[in-house]
Amino acid sequence: MDESRIYLDTSILIKRYVKEEGSDIADWYFHMAQRGETVICLSEINLGEAAAVFDTYSRRMRIDANVRLQTMLSELKGLERSSSVEIYPVSSYLIRKAIKTVLEQHIYIIDAVQLETCIEAHGAVFCSADKELNATAKRIGMETVP
Repeated sequence: MDESRIYLDTSILIKRYVKEEGSDIADWYFHMAQRGETVICLSEINLGEAAAVFDTYSRRMRIDANVRLQTMLSELKGLERSSSVEIYPVSSYLIRKAIKTVLEQHIYIIDAVQLETCIEAHGAVFCSADKELNATAKRIGMETVP
């Protein structure tokens, strides 16, 4: 499996900034990107969804959501400057494709946007901590990890 381009969904992305089960996977891909060995692909929607997750965690786990979000954005901006991160916009075309995926696969729209963005990222391997989403990705013909 060629992991030179990896799409990280939000469930993996946040594990880079909140230590929990699966954080080692996120850390591994970020270290690979820092060394120029992989390109991390994301959707703009990941950024918004991560902010919402950090906000939820701030109430549950007493973390500072703003600090986590700024740390994430700063790291992504640095990696983006070195061409080790690609952040894809959420276009109306992508939304239409995602709606079709929602109706065919019976999944949440944000998950469908992430799957369609991974496809748009040409050759990216899909990585999620969500086993059902990984199964959906496989069902539509995508390579997945873990």
